[in-house]
Amino acid sequence: MAALPDALLIARLDLTRRFRDRSVLIQVLVAPVVLALIIGGAFSGDSSGYRADIWLADADRSDVSSRIVAGLADQSEPGGVTFVAKPGMDGAAAEEAVAADEAEAAVVIPEGFGDAVAAGESAGLAVVGDAGDDLAAGVARSVAEGVAREVQSQRAAITTTLAAAPRLGEDVAADAVARVAAATPPAVGVRDSRVENTFSMMAFFAPGMAMIFLFFVMGAAARSIVTERREGTLRRMLAGPTSATAVLLGKTLGVLTLGLTSLLVVWGITSIAFGVDWGHPLGVVMVIVGAVVAIAGISLTVTGLARTESQAESLTIVFALVLAVLGGTFVYTSTGFLAEVRRFTPNGQALMAFVDLAAGNAGPGDVLPAALILLGGGLAAGTIGILAIHRGLEA
Repeated sequence: MAALPDALLIARLDLTRRFRDRSVLIQVLVAPVVLALIIGGAFSGDSSGYRADIWLADADRSDVSSRIVAGLADQSEPGGVTFVAKPGMDGAAAEEAVAADEAEAAVVIPEGFGDAVAAGESAGLAVVGDAGDDLAAGVARSVAEGVAREVQSQRAAITTTLAAAPRLGEDVAADAVARVAAATPPAVGVRDSRVENTFSMMAFFAPGMAMIFLFFVMGAAARSIVTERREGTLRRMLAGPTSATAVLLGKTLGVLTLGLTSLLVVWGITSIAFGVDWGHPLGVVMVIVGAVVAIAGISLTVTGLARTESQAESLTIVFALVLAVLGGTFVYTSTGFLAEVRRFTPNGQALMAFVDLAAGNAGPGDVLPAALILLGGGLAAGTIGILAIHRGLEA
C-alpha cells in the first residue's frame, strides 16, 4: 500500500505528541489503576479475592442436621468462603447476626428437620441474606438447594429399596437403609466456583476503569483531525504528496496503539505489582484487542458525525458515561435490566469476558465469541466514522 509509509510516520508523530502530554499519561496509566484499587477495595475489603462467612444455624441438632453441617464445613476455603457451624441457633438469631454484619449470610436448619426427613415428610431449609451482598446470599442459596437435592435423592433411594426388598424376599429395616443411604457419597459432585478464592475484584475494576478513560483519550486523539482542520495544519499536510487516506490511516493507527498500550500496561501493572490474575494470557490479549477496536470505532464515529470539535467532545463524554453505566462498569453484580443490556455494550461484553477468564478459568476458545463480537462491532463503527471524516476532509 503506497500510503502505508506516510501513515506510519503520521502515527508515530501523533503518538510522540500524545505521550509528551502528562495528562494523557495520567488518564491512560495512572488513573485506571488508582480507581480500580479504590473501588475494588471498597467492594472486597482488599484486592486478594472474595471472602465471606456463611453461618450454618442448626436449630435441629439431630444426626441428619449434624451430618449436613459437618459436610458443609469441610467445603470451607481458606481465605475464601467459610462455613461456620452454629449448633442450636434458630432463624431469628441468624437474622440478627446477618443484620449486625457478623455473617454475610446464613443457612438455617429448623427444629424438626431430621424427624421430617426420617418420616418422609416435607422438610425445608431457610436462607438468610443481606440485600447488599447478592454474592454471599447466592452461595447460601446454592448450598441450601444442594442439600435439598441430596436429601431428596436419599429419600428416593430409601423408598425404592424398601419397596423392592419384599419382592426379593429380603427383610430390611428402614433405619438401616437410611444410614447406608446417608453414608453413600453422591455419584456426581458439583462444586460452586463462587466459593473458590481465585477472583480478585481488581481483575474486574481495572479493565473497567481503563476502558472509561480510553473513551476520553482515544476520543481526543480522534478529534485531533478536527482540530488540525480548524487550525489549517491538515490543509497544509494535504497540499503536499500526503493523501487523505494516509492521514486517516495514520490517525487510526495512532488511536489503536494508544488504546492497546493503555490496557496492556494496566494489565502488566496490576499483575506484577498487585498479583492480580487476569486469566489465560492469550485470552486476555484477545479481549483487549477486541475492546480497543470497539472503543476506537465508537470514537471515530462520534468524531465523524459531530459538526464541531466541542460537539464531538460532549458526545464522547455522554457515550463514555452512558456505556459505563449500562455496561456495569461500576457494579460487579447486576440483575434485571442492567444484567441484560450490558451484553449489548462493548465494555459490558469485554468485562464479562474478563470475569470468565479470571474467575471461571475460561480459555481463549471460551472468550473468542466475545472478542469477535467486539472486533466486528468496532470495525463496523470505525468504517462509518472514517467514511464520515473522509467526506469532511474532501469538503
